[in-house]
Amino acid sequence: MSPTSSQSPQGNTDKAFYVTTPIYYVNATPHLGTFYTTVVADAFARFRRATRGKDSTFFLTGLDEHGQKIERIASEKGLPPQLYCDGIASEFQKTWARAGITYDRFIRTTDSDHKAAVEAMWNRMTARGDIYQADYDALYCVGCEGFKTEEEVLVEGNEKLCPTHRKPVERVKETNYFFRLSGYADRLLAMYDSPGFFIAPESRKNEVAEFVRSGLRDISVSRMSVKWGIPVPGDPKHTVYVWIDALTNYLTALGGPDAVEKDPRARALWAQSHHIIAKDILRFHAVYWPAMLMSAGLPVPRGIFCHGFLTVKGQKISKGLPATRVDPNAIADILGMDALRYFVLREYSFGSDGDFSYEALFQRHESDLGNDLGNLLNRTISMAHKFLRGKLPALDRPAPLAGGQSIHLAVASATRYWNEFSPSRALEETWRLIRGTNVYIDQSAPWNLAKLDDTAGLMEVICNSLELVRIAALLVAPVMPEASREILRQLGRSEDVGTWPDETWHGWRGGTLTEPHPVFPRLDPIVRALHIARLLGETPGGSGDTPPPEVFSSPSKAKPESSLVDFEDFKKLEFRTARVIACEPVQKTDKLLKLTLDLGTEQRTVVSGIAAAYAPDAMIGKTVILVANLKPAKLRGIVSEGMVLAAGEASVLGLATIDTDVPPGTRVL
Repeated sequence: MSPTSSQSPQGNTDKAFYVTTPIYYVNATPHLGTFYTTVVADAFARFRRATRGKDSTFFLTGLDEHGQKIERIASEKGLPPQLYCDGIASEFQKTWARAGITYDRFIRTTDSDHKAAVEAMWNRMTARGDIYQADYDALYCVGCEGFKTEEEVLVEGNEKLCPTHRKPVERVKETNYFFRLSGYADRLLAMYDSPGFFIAPESRKNEVAEFVRSGLRDISVSRMSVKWGIPVPGDPKHTVYVWIDALTNYLTALGGPDAVEKDPRARALWAQSHHIIAKDILRFHAVYWPAMLMSAGLPVPRGIFCHGFLTVKGQKISKGLPATRVDPNAIADILGMDALRYFVLREYSFGSDGDFSYEALFQRHESDLGNDLGNLLNRTISMAHKFLRGKLPALDRPAPLAGGQSIHLAVASATRYWNEFSPSRALEETWRLIRGTNVYIDQSAPWNLAKLDDTAGLMEVICNSLELVRIAALLVAPVMPEASREILRQLGRSEDVGTWPDETWHGWRGGTLTEPHPVFPRLDPIVRALHIARLLGETPGGSGDTPPPEVFSSPSKAKPESSLVDFEDFKKLEFRTARVIACEPVQKTDKLLKLTLDLGTEQRTVVSGIAAAYAPDAMIGKTVILVANLKPAKLRGIVSEGMVLAAGEASVLGLATIDTDVPPGTRVL
C-alpha cells in the first residue's frame, strides 16, 4: 500500500516530532499491554500537536505480519496467511479507532511500499559488505522469532526452553545470510554516550551497553524454512529475518531509506524519532537496529523510551495466559475508553513495571474522575446557572489558587513533565490544579456572595472557577480527548479543542454554558462489584447473568423477608458529603448541636444529637455524611435540613466521616 497524502509526513520541520510504537505481532487481538504502549504514544503525539501545531507530528503504529509463527497459526486455522492477517488488522484498527488513537499511518509489513523499503535496506547493507552467507546451527524460539544462545535457554529434563515463553526452542541448521553485527560494538558504545541519542530510563541504557561490552556475534538475517516473509533480493529461496523486516517499518512510513537521507521533511522527522517500546524488545531496538542503520549509512533515531511490563497479579501479560488477559473493549463497555486511557497513564510511572487490578481502575474512576474532575465541572456549571443564568462574559481578573499555587505554576509544571515524557507526573500536577480549584471554591463560598447580593464578587469567583475548569480540560486532553471535548462543550468553549493553555493566564474568556451533564457517571457499589466479577470471569456459569457470591448474601444466611429493604427503596435516599464550617450548642439542651454544612453549591443547617460525644470546636472542618433528601424538621425551634450519620443506639459512639479530601456535595453510594 502506498502512503496517501494524509499518511505522508507534513508540516514545519523546525518543530518536527516523530513517535512510533512497535508494530504488534498478529498472533492475537489487542490487549492491555498493546493498549498501554499505543496510548502512551498517542498522548505524546496529541501533546506535541497542541503545543507545536497539528502538522508538526507524525505518529506511526501498525502490525508485524510475517514470520514462522504467523505461518503456523494461519495453517492451524485453515486460512491463507494474508486472510488471517487481514482479520487481525481489522480488530486492531477498530479498537484503536474506539480508543481515539490518532495515528498518521497504520503500517502493515505486507504493504507494498514496505517491501520496497526492506529491499532498499538490504541492498544498502550488502553494498557496505555487512551481509554474507554462512552455515548456521543455532537455537530458535518461534514465539520470540529470535535466536537463543545455549547460555540463555532454560533446561528442564531433556528440553531446552525459551526463558520468556517457557516453550521448547528449535534447533535450526541452514545456510543463511548473516549481518556483521560484531563490527559495530565500538560505534554502538560511543552512540550510547552521545548527547544526540538517548535510551530511557538510564538503567536500560546500562543494560544494553553491558550486553555490547560482553561481545557481539554476527546474527542470521534470513531463513530458508520460512516462506511467509519478504524474499531476499536476488535470492528468493531465502526470506528476510522477521526483525530486519519489522524494524525497517520506521523508515517505510517516511518514504523509505532514500527519503530519510534526501527528503527535508522526512529527514527532519527522523532526526526527532522516538521509539516507544516495552523492555522485552530493547535489544532489537538499541543494538540491532542502530547497527543496521549505521551499515545502511543512515542516522540513528533520536531516542528509545523503554517502559516496563504491566502485570496481572504479578504475572506478565501474555497472549498465552488467559488469566492475564485484560480486554480494553470490555472495560470501555462499562467505563468508556477515556477512563482506561487515564488509568494506565496516571497509575503507572512510565519506565517502571506496574500491576493491574480492576479494583484500582474502578477506584481511580470513582475518586479522580468522578469526585475530583467530574464533581468540579458539575458544581461549577450548576452554580453558574443557579446564580448567573449560565451566561458569563469574559472577565480579566485572574486569582491565585488556594494554598499558594498559581495557575501559571500548574500549567508550567504540567507542560514540563509532558516535555520530559512523564505522563503520570504531568497528570499529578493537573490534579493538583483540579483539587486546588475545589478548595478555591470552598474558601470563596460563592453561595454566601449570592446571599449578600455581591454580584461583582460572585462573578469573579465563578468566572475564575470556569476558567480553571477550562484549563484543566485542556491539560487532560492528551489523555482523555473525549472527556476534554465534552467539558469544553459544556463550558461553551468548543473552539478551544486541540489547543494548549498559555502559562500567562488572562482570565475567563467568556462562553454560554450548557446544562451540566455527568462526564464520569458514578456506579452503584453493587453494580461496580458485579462488573468487576464479570471482567474477572468469576460470575457463576460465566454468563454474567448471576450476581457474584461476594455481592449478595447466600440464601441460607439471608435475613427474614420482613426485615429486608428493597434496593429501589434504598436508592431513594441521597447521601452526600458535607463539610462542617460552623458548630454551636443548641440552647436549653445538652444533647443537640447546630451544624452549618457546606455542600459545595449550598449551605445547610442540621441539628444533630451528638453533643455528648463531640465538642463544637472539634466538629469544624470534619467531612460528614449527610442524608440530604430528608424532609426538613423543626427541632428546638431550628429547621434541620437533613441528618448526619452516626453510630450507636442508646448513645453516640462515633460519626460517619470521610478521611480523605473529598469535595463537599459528593454523592455517597
